[in-house]
Amino acid sequence: MVEENKRYKAGILRSLWPHGFNIERYTYTLHRITGVILALYLIAHVFEIFHVALGPAAWQQTLQELGSLGIFEKIGLWIIAGSALYHGANGLRLILNEAFGMLLGKPVLPEYPYMPTSLSRSQKIAIYILTAIVVILWIWAGLYLLEGLGIV
Repeated sequence: MVEENKRYKAGILRSLWPHGFNIERYTYTLHRITGVILALYLIAHVFEIFHVALGPAAWQQTLQELGSLGIFEKIGLWIIAGSALYHGANGLRLILNEAFGMLLGKPVLPEYPYMPTSLSRSQKIAIYILTAIVVILWIWAGLYLLEGLGIV
């Protein structure tokens, strides 16, 4: 009983460090993290665009402040691009799984020791392909942003 209570006390800290979890748990955790990044970006973006309504002088001031960040602006955009790519691609994978039942395989009666059927071979392959595509596109986005700085 004490061990069970200890497990529940781990709470959010355990979800932020998913050591020892399976691949599906890692994708779930990364999906949550990228969702938070995108939500924070949305708030900042609405605040930034609000300055357009304040007039051309306020908008120019906002652009100057953002331009003064230098490479940190590009790094932030790169993180946002990666978050959007991963969150969108994993969201599509989840829609295919949950709405259409694709890649899940046939349902089986659970027997001890229980192994989740969602971790079928096709499901893992889909996760690896998705991750490879996202990484390639994220590297491309990084090179595009560095080109704008004249580094590449």
